[in-house]
Amino acid sequence: MLSRRVHLIALVFCLIAPRALAQGDDDLLAPLTPSAPATKGKTTKAKKPTKAAKGKKPGKAAEAEQDDEADLLAPLVKKTELLVKFNGGTRGTRLLVDEKDLGPVSKNPVEVDEGEHTVVVRKPGYRDFSKRLTFKAGERTEVAVSLEATAGFVSVKADIAGARVLVDGEERGRTPLEDLLLSAGSHEIVVEQEGFRPESQRIAVRAGKEYTVNFNLRPGALAKTDEPRAPVLTPSAVAEPSPFTQPPAEVAVSKPLTQRWYFWAGVGAVVAAAAVGTVVATSQPLSADAVCGGVCDGVINGPQGASAGGLRF
Repeated sequence: MLSRRVHLIALVFCLIAPRALAQGDDDLLAPLTPSAPATKGKTTKAKKPTKAAKGKKPGKAAEAEQDDEADLLAPLVKKTELLVKFNGGTRGTRLLVDEKDLGPVSKNPVEVDEGEHTVVVRKPGYRDFSKRLTFKAGERTEVAVSLEATAGFVSVKADIAGARVLVDGEERGRTPLEDLLLSAGSHEIVVEQEGFRPESQRIAVRAGKEYTVNFNLRPGALAKTDEPRAPVLTPSAVAEPSPFTQPPAEVAVSKPLTQRWYFWAGVGAVVAAAAVGTVVATSQPLSADAVCGGVCDGVINGPQGASAGGLRF
């Protein structure tokens, strides 16, 4: 493109140069041309140059020539530009300069006028970026932009197209619903369609995150058959037994140990043995004379005056 413009400029100079040279040759030859003989008795008055008409605009040819010259000189003049370095995805972003929408944010610079301007970058679900900048003529100004998320993006899908989508009781559209902006926090999403049972889900939304919620709607008739006729079930009245009905067989039930006879028999034996032992331990020992019924003739394995522990005769 630059080479074409250079060739075009050279061509214009080639067209203009012969005219200038021809005019210079006429000026050189002017003294050699004989002047017209003067007529006696008559003086010729020089005609005054006609004044250009006031207020008359240049023709279209002159304007076209000026435009061509401006186009030829445009590549040689530096532009005043703004380059936005955006941190994140640029889908859905808009660039505004002094409230004038310049389109989505791109990696290419945009041309602006010199001076002070307010630059704003907007994106749904994010807080606006706004900054006052001063642009110098012929220079490029770069600005780094990072937006703060204020909402989450939720997509609602269902197996029935065109179902109503309600968020916290407010209708927000029909399925499928894409990029639904919800503030951070808990929200209840309800999907309903005529002839189908409504379905609801509750989600917790975080700012800057994307969510997808799927719903499966059931037909209304099928949904009704799933519901019990009597939600609160009560037992029916007990009918009197028929005389021909045999009584049910008794089922053996294991009794606790304290209700069995041998438990208490063992307890009694233990108590009796304890009582006998207590009596024997607390009674006075018998003397040898008491055992013999008088004075014993002798005592075997016992000292004199020993108790019945020794044998005496």
